[in-house]
Amino acid sequence: MESRDAGFWEKLEAVAKALSKVTGLIGALCLLAAALVTTEGVLVRKILGWSTTWQVELSVFLLMYACFVGAAYGQLGEHHLNIELLIIYLSPRVRETLLAVTGVLSCIICVVIAWYAWPMWWESVVRNDHSESLWGPPLWIPYIFLPLGVTLVFLQSLVQVRSRIVLLRSGTFDKQAVRTELKDVTITADAEPVKRGEHE
Repeated sequence: MESRDAGFWEKLEAVAKALSKVTGLIGALCLLAAALVTTEGVLVRKILGWSTTWQVELSVFLLMYACFVGAAYGQLGEHHLNIELLIIYLSPRVRETLLAVTGVLSCIICVVIAWYAWPMWWESVVRNDHSESLWGPPLWIPYIFLPLGVTLVFLQSLVQVRSRIVLLRSGTFDKQAVRTELKDVTITADAEPVKRGEHE
């Protein structure tokens, strides 16, 4: 039974990781596209004197995707905002337990937001809502970014919480606090910061 459960969690973790990576890549492309669309709008308006009808709205939609759906990629590497002033001074077990608890709270918050956001998106589909701009795109497209994003963050947080609990039970967690914003960098006293793995 335990091996079956472990297999399920391994598959779920692989799916969540793959989805986070794909949506993160698309989010990066959306940032690039938003910059290009905004630049095109400025050039068309200032140089050719044409009015812009879709550039600003499209760039906002692209940034919404990068922000909401791309958040799962930030959660994948635990590169989200952390306040570590106190947590790095806690004992390893207390620190890991606190991180597991905050992970559970994050999952609950994601569920609450998704609970209200998915029906909001579905209503925009049923009513066929469109933007009031001259371009007038269907609003179900930007409305899906929030529920999709929090659902992906929930999946990623869920597998991370489960992994942290497994490590706590087995006692194989890190014995030393690692600052999340510096965990890919090794700081030496007489040298520049070096990325881990460069000289290994």
